[in-house]
Parts: sequence; structure tokens; C-alpha cells
Amino acid sequence: MYGSRGSICAHFHWTWEYLLWGVRWGIVERMLIDAPSYEEEEKEEEGKSGGRSSVKEIDLDEENFDEVVRKLMAQNKL
Repeated sequence: MYGSRGSICAHFHWTWEYLLWGVRWGIVERMLIDAPSYEEEEKEEEGKSGGRSSVKEIDLDEENFDEVVRKLMAQNKL
């Protein structure tokens, strides 16, 4: 859990001292286990052998600038 103790304090609005001395670590672990989470399905790109990247790179230039901006604006409205 190294590196995440500060995040735990920030999330629960606890002080560092309270995390260390005021609450049992087993309780904190159960709270973290019960926290809601989600797993995102990876979309494989056609034609790629690795299939690891779900991001399609776009070369931004003067010709496609307006189209890219419209797509970004449409995604932000979702």
C-alpha cells in the first residue's frame, strides 16, 4: 500500500495521524476492497498484431483541424 496512503487520507478527508493511529488497518483494507471500481474493455484495432492500444493516432494538420475539433466537442457533450 506504499504510495497510496496519501490518496486514502485525501479521499476520506482523514489526517495522516488518524490513518496511522486512529483507525485499524484491517478496516481500511476492507473499505478499499468494497470501493466501487470498473474495468474497461480493451478495443483491439484491426490490422495491429499486438492489439494492446485502443487509441487511434491522428495527424493534426490544417486540412483536418475542423473535423478533429468537431469530434472532440461531440465527445465532451456525452
